Amino acid sequence: MVNQIGINADSGTINGDLTVLEKMLHEFEQAGFPSIEIPVHGLDCIINGKLEYHQVSLVKHILGKYSFSYTVHAPDALNLAAQYYPETHLEALQATIDFASEINAKIVVYHGSWKIGGKGYGESKPTASPHCFNPINSEILINYWEDEIERLEKIASYAKQRGIIIAVENIFRQNAGELTYRIDPRQLATIVSAVDSPFLRICFDFGHAFISAHEEGLSIEHALKAVLPYLAHVHIHDNFGRQFSESSGSSRPIDMIFQGMGDLHLVPGMGSIPYQSLFPIFMPQYQGVLMMEIHPRFKDRYEMAINWAENIRDHT
Repeated sequence: MVNQIGINADSGTINGDLTVLEKMLHEFEQAGFPSIEIPVHGLDCIINGKLEYHQVSLVKHILGKYSFSYTVHAPDALNLAAQYYPETHLEALQATIDFASEINAKIVVYHGSWKIGGKGYGESKPTASPHCFNPINSEILINYWEDEIERLEKIASYAKQRGIIIAVENIFRQNAGELTYRIDPRQLATIVSAVDSPFLRICFDFGHAFISAHEEGLSIEHALKAVLPYLAHVHIHDNFGRQFSESSGSSRPIDMIFQGMGDLHLVPGMGSIPYQSLFPIFMPQYQGVLMMEIHPRFKDRYEMAINWAENIRDHT
């Protein structure tokens, strides 16, 4: 099997405008991508946790004009451990699964859950050290893990009914004191193993793992090896392993790029991720899409991205 090469449709660029989606798809077709990751939240297809079927029908009409295969990305802020209206987050992930079924996608990417404390998102100030995300003996962590396994079992059962795989994605630290398993892919593998469902797997994001490796003292090689038994999807892009810092002055891409800072979503080869040593670790057994997540500002380099992906795929 030859792994397809894919590209993400950027949610912020679409921002609910389906004419932008159609323009993107045309550009992807011209570039030669056979697979596209669709951001359900960028299409206004879910409102208040519910699927908007009229909007879905409009999206399906557009997607039907092309011969792409599709995967789906759930809303970035979706959090099954949310302390503020958690039922809406659960409904939204179920709606995302339903959306994937509507467009014949078999993979839904979900960023995983987190807790900071307080009642709602952003309501409390973090108190833990940035490097204290792994207090294995902490009663708080154990309770969180147990609750998360129960939540993921429920969503895996829902996905099974529709033949959809939920691929939980690793993320670098978003907040100091963040309580989560998604920063360390080894912990993510432990959670997925505990759920023990073929409909709950892992999306390994190389860019996020590279930042975590630098910021948390992890080994990206060991992290990748840990997720191999559960690997269903990958996100490929590039950066320099430096997390954004407020001392850098601005989080705008135009300000981060010249500093080589943050989750830049560069074309592979533009940053420092050692893909030449990482591809041999997972490619012999990986049968999924090589999904590139490239910032739209680099769309003039799509041909370069495809050439890079074909070369490393065919020579691994």
